[in-house]
Amino acid sequence: MQLLIDDVQLWDGTGSPAQPKMSVEVRDGRIYWIGSASQWQGNRATVRVVDGRARTLIPGLMDCHVHYSSPGGPEWIARFTDSLPEISMRAIELAEASLRSGVTTARDVGAPHGVSIRLARAARAGEIRAPNIRAAGTWIAHRGTYVSFARQFGEADELRDAIKTEIEAGADLIKVALAGWNEDARPKDAPDIPFDKKLLAIAVEEAHKASFKIACHANDQTSCRIAAHAGVDSLEHGMFLEASDLEAMEKNKTYLVPTMSVWDAMLYYSRAVDWPEARRKRAEDLRLGSRAAVTAAIKAGVKIALGTDAGGGAARHGRIAREAELMVECGMEPLDTLTAATSNAAKLIGEDERGTIEEGKIADVVLLDANPLESIGALRMIAAVFQEGRPVA
Repeated sequence: MQLLIDDVQLWDGTGSPAQPKMSVEVRDGRIYWIGSASQWQGNRATVRVVDGRARTLIPGLMDCHVHYSSPGGPEWIARFTDSLPEISMRAIELAEASLRSGVTTARDVGAPHGVSIRLARAARAGEIRAPNIRAAGTWIAHRGTYVSFARQFGEADELRDAIKTEIEAGADLIKVALAGWNEDARPKDAPDIPFDKKLLAIAVEEAHKASFKIACHANDQTSCRIAAHAGVDSLEHGMFLEASDLEAMEKNKTYLVPTMSVWDAMLYYSRAVDWPEARRKRAEDLRLGSRAAVTAAIKAGVKIALGTDAGGGAARHGRIAREAELMVECGMEPLDTLTAATSNAAKLIGEDERGTIEEGKIADVVLLDANPLESIGALRMIAAVFQEGRPVA
């Protein structure tokens, strides 16, 4: 398909300012030409022309933390234990909803039964309408912690085997989860977080030895400290990061994926569904810790990539704009927020041919009916989504 997005304001994600009255030509799924609208010399009769007047074109958005196997909502954890056919069909529907919201690339960072790996393969084969998915397979967690449907280990050798199993199953990255003991599961004299510094170092070594990136779930103070100093590629959530943790992350080039939509949705459901007081307080504690950590991370120069945790928390899919708004509320400029959702995210994911609008790159782009550089809420004003040059929304 040959496509011309004509006379549009272009924000290309490369660090250059937005440029008015630009045109972008797409051929065979890639950006073929970029220039002033007045300089395009093709034949309009032979291309599909998209009117870009009063619109802004940006790179396709990237959500670095989703779980398509759950819909989110007030009982999101229970939905991971639904029947495999139900989870599989729902994942396809949720991935398409995500695509329609402007997410052309996503990391699915944990699913039961390897659903995310099969979903990613189907997306790559063009069998479903979905973002370009990088799948982590199944979460890896220490036995007695986290959720029962994660891949559990107890000793270092089991951890190595778990990572190798995920790689052999077709995962694109490794996802580990640091967490405290489940109720009544803690052995006598055991540490608060059994997935300790030594074990996480082994996980990082094994993943990197196989040239895989490793994402680390951490949303309590002790886990955040362990993860921040371990050299993981991304620290997911990070609600309780302190100054020394952020300093280590900046030094190690560890990305923070804040997932503020987690507590934002939890606070809503705590009122709408009348959650117990303990759950409401937990959501409020996460909000306070998360906002402080993100604000400090911005000042510390920590690399930030956008992720919603849709499905993995109460947040629902297709609402990436809300995560962007929360980032701006924490002091991030709209331009930097867009960067976190495009070129920065691409660097974390390892998508060299996506994330910016440049000649030769894959034509994943989003056309907006407002300017997100002026107000980040413009991400809700989607006029069209193109994936590899094809209109998908």
